[in-house]
Amino acid sequence: MDRPGHEIRLLKEGYWDHTAVVEMPDGSVRVRKQAKSDDPDKIWGVESLRREIHFLQRHAQDTTRVFPPLLEFWDRADESGNPQVGYEIPFFTHHRDVGSFAREAQLEQNTIDDFQEKLAEALLMRVHHPVTDSPPLSRHLKQTVHEALLGLTHDPLMIPLVEANEITLNGRPALGPRAAWDKIVNETEHLASLDAAPTVQLHGDFFLENILWAELPPPAHIPQLILIDPVSVAGVVTGPAVFDLVKYESYATGELLGLRSEWVDVSGFDESGHSNEFHYTINWNEPGLKPFRDRNWHGVFHQRFVDHHGPINRRHYQLIDGYFSVAMALNTSGKQRKARLLKAVAEFADVLGQ
Repeated sequence: MDRPGHEIRLLKEGYWDHTAVVEMPDGSVRVRKQAKSDDPDKIWGVESLRREIHFLQRHAQDTTRVFPPLLEFWDRADESGNPQVGYEIPFFTHHRDVGSFAREAQLEQNTIDDFQEKLAEALLMRVHHPVTDSPPLSRHLKQTVHEALLGLTHDPLMIPLVEANEITLNGRPALGPRAAWDKIVNETEHLASLDAAPTVQLHGDFFLENILWAELPPPAHIPQLILIDPVSVAGVVTGPAVFDLVKYESYATGELLGLRSEWVDVSGFDESGHSNEFHYTINWNEPGLKPFRDRNWHGVFHQRFVDHHGPINRRHYQLIDGYFSVAMALNTSGKQRKARLLKAVAEFADVLGQ
């Protein structure tokens, strides 16, 4: 389906979607985000984008302007029956995604601290509203982890690790990912405890890349901080508040960039399946991670989060971090896949107190 206007700048070529700045026939510009719906393996992204549109529709009358207004959206099938789903929002010329500020080390710590204060106010006061009628997050975690581990067994290199009962990771004994998850589900109350935590509306995909910031105050009618791309790709929109914290800190500490960039050391993967000794570390001395060593993008935000929601339940944090790691292992490849799956092993081991 052809939309009016033409693309003038690519913003993000995601696994599930394509986002670009588009010039319209009248000369105005806007941001267009479209699902890659012609690939049957990426239908998950179509459903997520539908939820994202619905989320932005619900916030259309929000006078606090935390999220951008929807200019247009569509959801129809093309001639071949493939779903065509997308939406358009304004292009904010004064803003950049905060991930780029962090990677380029352009801001001083006092400015970063001010950003974190404003971010905490936006998320905690304007997004994290109590929700009482949503399904338990554990239901989603169980299904997603089960499907991800099953999908990973289609990769011969992953089979020995996924199906291992016991391994050694970084010199510590641990259960393999499937054995650990089965034990968490069947022999502990950790998921029940997670479901008992207060449920709030989430951003759902709360990374620095999904936050826009204007270094200098923009015109009065435009907020300095704007949240974009809500809803996790798996469709999570409600749950314990710690869900957003886990995602935020994964990027704000530099860990996620290290994984994506494969600045990691991994070993133990053997096609023979005879190895049960694995090693995984992030190479924190990589020059690309220096900006995250030199600047703290998470300390102020973390403290404001605790002030608002109370102390962090570490097992809840590790459960969500492990879930996120194994889900993304399925949707990546190479060294990144290995590192993410081993990170999941480490998180599940911590949940179990190993």
